[in-house]
Amino acid sequence: MMMKKGMALLLSALLLIVTAGLALADGEADITAQGTATITASPDMVSLMANASVSGDTVAQAQEKVSQIIEQATAKLIELGVAEDEIVTSNYSFYLMYNYEATDDLGRNVITGYQANHTLKITLSDTEMLDSVLGVISDSGMGEVYDVSYGIKNRSELYQDALALAISAAEQKALKMAEAGGLTITGVESITENQTYADGYGYANVADARESATGTGSGIRAGSVSVSASVTAVYEARK
Repeated sequence: MMMKKGMALLLSALLLIVTAGLALADGEADITAQGTATITASPDMVSLMANASVSGDTVAQAQEKVSQIIEQATAKLIELGVAEDEIVTSNYSFYLMYNYEATDDLGRNVITGYQANHTLKITLSDTEMLDSVLGVISDSGMGEVYDVSYGIKNRSELYQDALALAISAAEQKALKMAEAGGLTITGVESITENQTYADGYGYANVADARESATGTGSGIRAGSVSVSASVTAVYEARK
């Protein structure tokens, strides 16, 4: 029984060798190459998040206070030249505030009031407006600024250009590999777009905004924005 099993394994191994030999003799092969490309451009837009956080004895009081801040900030931003549809609420919340060092007769922490938060996302089509916007935000009583992010309006067009360059780069790699292996590219079997992550840049905090409000500027610099593309291509080749 063991001998029959051994013979079966031997025959299987011989069959694999013969099959491999036929594939080698046929002279066909697949060549896989990855291509990447990055296009860098100067940003022509910038977005940021600004948050107002206030407290009150009641929910209504906290809501009223934060609404006044948001209404004032929005009016000043529109007056400055920011498009109204580019000032949108990204978050709104309120919650109880407790004194964790004091308890009532039932052993529960004592409620001291309520805190309300209202976050705006502001998008500017002119990056030169950023310092002025930070000043308005600070003057209006919004104490937090974060997620300053520079971008470009025609990102999709630049991505298409980067994608074409990435495909060309993959082809050049495949040609070099084929040449080194004594093969000739005869066709394209597949091209797959790989996931890429866009480079971002920028930051700000309440200190930046307050500096801007006094006319000293935030010190934030735009730098550049990169758009990248990556592909994996499989080419058919033969001797």
